Amino acid sequence: MKKSKLILKSLLFLFLSWLAGFFISTFFPMCYQRFGLPMCFLFGFCTLGAAVCIFADFSNKAGARMNTRSYREENPANEENFGLWIGALPTGINYVYVILLWLSKFGVIKTDFYPWFKTLTFYFMPLSYIVAPNEINYDASGAVSSQSVPAPELSIWAMLLFTVLPLVFLLTCWIAFRIGYNHIDVKAKILYGQKN
Repeated sequence: MKKSKLILKSLLFLFLSWLAGFFISTFFPMCYQRFGLPMCFLFGFCTLGAAVCIFADFSNKAGARMNTRSYREENPANEENFGLWIGALPTGINYVYVILLWLSKFGVIKTDFYPWFKTLTFYFMPLSYIVAPNEINYDASGAVSSQSVPAPELSIWAMLLFTVLPLVFLLTCWIAFRIGYNHIDVKAKILYGQKN
């Protein structure tokens, strides 16, 4: 497979990660209101874990395919770090959202981008509640509503967390690609302590 196709395919896998995060997060608000902070960690582990698994599998298989004799005969260059390029696209797209969030926080753009940020990054949404939970409001009839914290009110710790989280895609793709490229049997290493 051509390298340009692999990079563009990572965009498709970002959408799959978003979809997985969306389906997992549909139950999150209900569980969060009932059980609080532990649900942020549980759902955060599930949504981010789904994205990591999707990208790790894709990158691992791409690395294994690129380090075959037939591929190396056609492409003699060492491609061991190509996983960084695969991870650059989803990381870059997420940093566009992060930059827009920073601009919204400091009032450069007037739109409150934080609700959009949470929607566009469902795979980070449960973790965002750890540092910036929604405000719970009760009306006169006792109905509960949940409202996002406005972007200008986000703490610096929340903004730092949102700035660091997209690196998960870059690191996942790089590590998984290298494991596949070097044909490392992770299962055998974990279960049996084998070197190869």
